[in-house]
Amino acid sequence: MALDGLKHRIMGSVGALRGKRKIDEESVKELGRSLRKALLEADFNVRHSKELTERIERRMLEEEPRPGIKLDTHAMNLIYAELVRLLGPAREIMPHNQTILMVGLYGQGKTTTTAKLADWWRRRHGLKVAVIEADAHRPGAYEQLQQLLEGTNVDVYGEPGESDATKIVRNGIRNVGTADVLIIDTAGRDGLDDELRDELVRIAEVANATECFLVIDAQVGQAAGPVAQSFHELVGVTGTIVTKLDGTARGGGALSAVATTGAPIVFVGEGERIQDLELFESDRFISRLLGLGDIQGLIDLAPGDLDQEEAARLAQRLMSGRFTLTDMYSQMEMMSKIGTVDKLLSHLPDAMFGGMGNMSRAQKQQMQGNLEKFRVIMDSMTQEEKDQPHLLKSSRIRRIARGSGVYEKDVKELLTQWNRSRKMMRGMKGDRSFRRKMKSMMDVDDMDLGMG
Repeated sequence: MALDGLKHRIMGSVGALRGKRKIDEESVKELGRSLRKALLEADFNVRHSKELTERIERRMLEEEPRPGIKLDTHAMNLIYAELVRLLGPAREIMPHNQTILMVGLYGQGKTTTTAKLADWWRRRHGLKVAVIEADAHRPGAYEQLQQLLEGTNVDVYGEPGESDATKIVRNGIRNVGTADVLIIDTAGRDGLDDELRDELVRIAEVANATECFLVIDAQVGQAAGPVAQSFHELVGVTGTIVTKLDGTARGGGALSAVATTGAPIVFVGEGERIQDLELFESDRFISRLLGLGDIQGLIDLAPGDLDQEEAARLAQRLMSGRFTLTDMYSQMEMMSKIGTVDKLLSHLPDAMFGGMGNMSRAQKQQMQGNLEKFRVIMDSMTQEEKDQPHLLKSSRIRRIARGSGVYEKDVKELLTQWNRSRKMMRGMKGDRSFRRKMKSMMDVDDMDLGMG
């Protein structure tokens, strides 16, 4: 996830309170100094950082923790609440009868984000979606959009060679304007020059859009605020999409700067795949940032063909401590549909995997490769062997290694990983507090997790 550095520094700041029974003013001031430094290093605005840490310091001194709540947990709850307050509430986006105008500077990922948004609407709501490519200045923009949306059943309208963007929009509305959601991609510039301003105003008049989304690169940092404000004043931006949030330490600056303008964040982009666009909800985003997980967000990432009953069955088995290689295989199949290991771990509470969310990028890439290798190995096993892994002795291991084209040590590595996971699941079975949280996050009242 983006802003991993901020997460680790916040954890370190709060960790200083671990074991303390009573709060004192010096500890609170030290927490505030450490948090402010962490926020500034993540490129949060100086004023925002100061205001946020002062509120946390004041609340730490004035508010008593609830009975049974440790001081470090109390501090983390306050940090969560104040970060959510800073980023603001989610904006509700109506699913039908939408015309969306996409605007932004050059090189911010606008055309790619247009394709991601079209696919998100198609997958999330099953609607008829169409896109108009109105960038008449960048060669290949129409072909790029066509390629990105190939096989998605999203209609793409464009007029390669036409230099009048307003004309393209007008013709596009006549041809594909009956779609439930119509998205219009526009040209970007290095700055809001007079030509871009005039063209955008004309397109906005023709489009009569219900939403106007500004696309902005997270690497812009704190400068995202003034850029958002300028576009907002020009065409009435109703929401902002922050892109490339997975590849920058400046994401904190972009998020906090945009959130305080008249154009709240509505989506964030993390990753290069067309599915890598998420509806922005500050409470869930901050929950992930702080290592608390976002199970509902993970469910939202799942494709439509994911068997929800099978997912619920697997979750029930995992939380009850029962875990075979068959379960491990099902788990890996679901992971491959949802996305990368990095994305999956960012949605799960750190406590669930004993700090696996803190792995380096190289470690996560190695784990991704292992998942593919392990699935191939398990394809060479019989169903009996997957259901009863204790049967896997030397002769069977040799046969499986030959059948899957790997070394015997690779098969043993799989068994070691399974055994480690099995023991971890058994440990979670005895942790009532954690399982209660998981049950709540999964919102499945009828699931029997053996918590009696």
